[in-house]
Amino acid sequence: MINLIPIGKVISLIAVVYAVICCLILWILWVAFDKNISFSSAISIATGGSLLLNALLLSLFYFGWRRLWKALPILNDLLFPDLNGTWDMVIHWEWGDKKGTSRANATIKQSFLKIGMDVEAEGSDSQTLVAKPKKDEETGRAVLYYVFLTTPKHKANFDEEAPYRGTAILKLSLKGKRILNGNYFTSRKTVGHYELTRIE
Repeated sequence: MINLIPIGKVISLIAVVYAVICCLILWILWVAFDKNISFSSAISIATGGSLLLNALLLSLFYFGWRRLWKALPILNDLLFPDLNGTWDMVIHWEWGDKKGTSRANATIKQSFLKIGMDVEAEGSDSQTLVAKPKKDEETGRAVLYYVFLTTPKHKANFDEEAPYRGTAILKLSLKGKRILNGNYFTSRKTVGHYELTRIE
C-alpha cells in the first residue's frame, strides 16, 4: 500500500509546512508581545512540534491503519484493500506434459509499509521475495504483483528438487474482497493459475 502514495514525501511535507507555519506564528506573536524571545527559540519550539507530528503520523500509518480502514471502508476502494489473513489456495499447474491441481494455505501479512505472502502446500513451502500492490489505472481494481521462492519438501522415495523462483499477478475478484486469482510461472518452466479464497 505504501507504494500507492508517496507517504515519505507526504509526511515530510506536512512536517515542514507545520514547522514553517508554527515558526512564523510564534515569531510574530512573540516579537509583538515579548521582545526578549528570539527567532531561534521559535525555531526550536516549531522543530519539536514537527518531530512530534512526524511521530504521530508514522504511528498512525504503521499501527493504526487497519482501524482506520475498518472505520472508513471506502479506503479499501480508494487506496488498497486490507488483505491480511489466511487464504485457502487452489493451484492449477502444468509442468511439461503433466497437469494437476493441488491445495495450499496462504497467509498474507500486510502493513501500511509492506505486504508479503507465505504459502504452505503438501509438497513445498514458498516465501515472498518481492510483493507490490497496485491499482489498475482504468478500473481501480486491486492487483498484487508477487515474486516468490518455492522450496520443495524432501520426502522419502522422491528425487531431491532444487528451490525455484516464480512470479504471479493476483487480482482481487470483481465479486468481492474474498477472492484473489491469477496466473503464475516459475523458473523451472511450470505455469498455472492460483485461486485464493479468504478464510474468515
